[in-house]
Amino acid sequence: MRRVPIRDASLLAVGLACALAAQPVAAAGNQPSAVDPNGIVVTATFHGYPIDPALASHYFCHTRDYPAVRCFDSQAEVDADLGMVEPTPGPAEADSSTDTSIHIVVPDWSGGAYTIAYWDINYGGSALTVYGAVPALSVLGWDDAISSIKSVNCGIPRYYLNPNYGGSYWQNSCNSWSANLYSVNDTFSSVINEAP
Repeated sequence: MRRVPIRDASLLAVGLACALAAQPVAAAGNQPSAVDPNGIVVTATFHGYPIDPALASHYFCHTRDYPAVRCFDSQAEVDADLGMVEPTPGPAEADSSTDTSIHIVVPDWSGGAYTIAYWDINYGGSALTVYGAVPALSVLGWDDAISSIKSVNCGIPRYYLNPNYGGSYWQNSCNSWSANLYSVNDTFSSVINEAP
């Protein structure tokens, strides 16, 4: 058996620690969690492995099973996990009340109303597919971070400036897509998604 010199072992330990720190996985049996303003314990997974819920903003996630949030590497993986096919945009229409350009789409999935929030304009960056409500986007790392939105399958999302659905809000209509939120970009702290 070959002995490893101490200096090499410490380099190996540092390298292993760095490699493990880059992984979003928690130790088995140690599920990280966060508590929303209503005292609900929120958990998240990335490809089935526990992660800190605040890291959800780094991935493509959905809240169908909220307070359990499921995250993946791409929106296509979220769609597959949900068993849905994301619709394609229709023609753009101007919305003068919010200075946004919206796309009206026809739903092509029968699984229920939802909304997709994106980190960047033009539906770029990481994404959060929301069913129902999220009282504190900060728990998922999404506070003041949403820059574009898709309302899908006639979801009618209402995005609020404050946690627990407080303060002013901005609401998308049934099946409307907003590629740029302009004056309300990066301002939302909670969301309720409703069906008509």
